[in-house]
Amino acid sequence: MTRRSRRALGAALEALTRRYGAAYLGTSALMFPRRYREPADQEVVGLLAACLAYGRVDLFAGAVEQILAALGEHPADAVRRFLPRRHSRRLAGFHYRLNRPADIAAALWALRRILEEFGSLKACFLAGYREEDGDIRPALTAFVDRITRTDLTPVFPHGVPSRGFRHLFPDPRAGGACKRLNLFLRWMVRPDDGLDLGLWPEVPPAKLIIPLDTHVARVARALGLTRLKSPGWRTAKAITEALKTFDPADPVRYDYALCRFGIVEGAGKGARLSVRAVLRHRPGDHP
Repeated sequence: MTRRSRRALGAALEALTRRYGAAYLGTSALMFPRRYREPADQEVVGLLAACLAYGRVDLFAGAVEQILAALGEHPADAVRRFLPRRHSRRLAGFHYRLNRPADIAAALWALRRILEEFGSLKACFLAGYREEDGDIRPALTAFVDRITRTDLTPVFPHGVPSRGFRHLFPDPRAGGACKRLNLFLRWMVRPDDGLDLGLWPEVPPAKLIIPLDTHVARVARALGLTRLKSPGWRTAKAITEALKTFDPADPVRYDYALCRFGIVEGAGKGARLSVRAVLRHRPGDHP
């Protein structure tokens, strides 16, 4: 990439970041933890909302709303008291794509056990975080392990988790992009800018990996941030490294705008894009 094209791309990224801010919160699962003031509630709601954020927002939003209604005004307190046999009936009728009531009950039970052991999701994550790690993947792997290795016999016979439960908490070692878990980490780690929550300042934003979905991947390829086409961790890492050219300390800050651009304006649907087209673009235009 030439110096001139790098400057143009940097200008495009900054333009998108200015353009797509809090006014577009309704197009993101981030709207759910933003409802709450207590960090414990924001953490719990953030993880549940992020894990269900697959598919269109207008589809998974209803699923998240059903869970939040079952948990009540203080979700973290409800999780700390959650007993599968007593409280699972509140999830009756839940159905979102791969997930059924038992998957959510198992998730709530696992989160209860995490909160009992560590006190908070933050403390659980930091227990596996090491400053010397190059990125967030080892800490995320340890975090997922602590959730998925919970004794789930109160929910599943013989403690064997369902496919739906495993889908909520994918293993970073498997090579997938772990988009939804990286999305949760973005919310927790990045400074509070009216979007992300900034609850975990102990983790440098430079360690984050971009939450890679089809929208971000297509826009990133169109802008020359990567040539890779596989939707896995390797591609997410490559895009993150490319974004460090423009902000080494906080490369993932561009994620929200890239994703909103793809969702709201249709750029993630195969349309041809260029840096010049992005610079000319205004909300409501379709490149």
